[in-house]
Amino acid sequence: MKTIYSILYVTLNTTLNERVSVGMLMSNGLEHYFKFSSEKLSAFKGILNNERFNIVKNYLKSVEKEICFKPHQLFEEKELKNDWINEGYISYLSKYSNNIIQFSAPKTIDIDLNTDNFKRVFEKYIFRYTEEIDEIIEFNVYSKVKENLFPKIENRVNLELTLTSNEFENLFAPIEIDFIGINEIPLAGQTIDFEKKHYNLENDITRFVSLTKAIELAGNSKGKYYILGREPQKNIDKNHQLWEHIRDSDFLEFVDIDEVGVVQEYIEEHNVKPFFE
Repeated sequence: MKTIYSILYVTLNTTLNERVSVGMLMSNGLEHYFKFSSEKLSAFKGILNNERFNIVKNYLKSVEKEICFKPHQLFEEKELKNDWINEGYISYLSKYSNNIIQFSAPKTIDIDLNTDNFKRVFEKYIFRYTEEIDEIIEFNVYSKVKENLFPKIENRVNLELTLTSNEFENLFAPIEIDFIGINEIPLAGQTIDFEKKHYNLENDITRFVSLTKAIELAGNSKGKYYILGREPQKNIDKNHQLWEHIRDSDFLEFVDIDEVGVVQEYIEEHNVKPFFE
């Protein structure tokens, strides 16, 4: 059975026709393979603004998650069925030369469609093949906090600690914490990726809340607790609802990673010191 493939490109500069290959679709009419390189996408994030980057990232993830999809407004708003993966329709998509994401015209390749062959073609035209797909957003969220906040508060808090019941008796599971300090009250902060899988997101929030309770039980006092992150896409319903609950919470204080200066200001104004000597 004939195997076809199409390369997905991200347009960096429309005027100069600069584009970078980032993903690949391969099909024999019955089976379909798709993958994008999160490593490669991460490498040129700085070239795209946040809005364009998030459009690209969410589109690629949605295609990878399910072959039957309703395309983003990058393409014509049209409900697609499983049979959309064919030479005719991919050729149609490839003519959208002004979009952020471009499909190449489909090409025929004389190989059987299987995992090994897909990996070989992917590594030839895209990048090395890895299984890591969901790390890119977490990396960028954390790296921005580490770059913009950590150097400014490193002398006033403990940074990047793993806390256990040795530190807080009522902490039942170890947790890696971004920063912790104390003035008249305890203070702690955690960076959260609100676009990760929902059950992982819930686990991250639950563990941080458990830590705050353990801190307060140890000192018999209320504390100030920051959640640092970004508002998730609204089409990720459960994640966005959880973000809204945290944003509106009287117990946790949400801070966008572009506004971490408010955390620095509080720490300086209240003369916060490291929790642990």
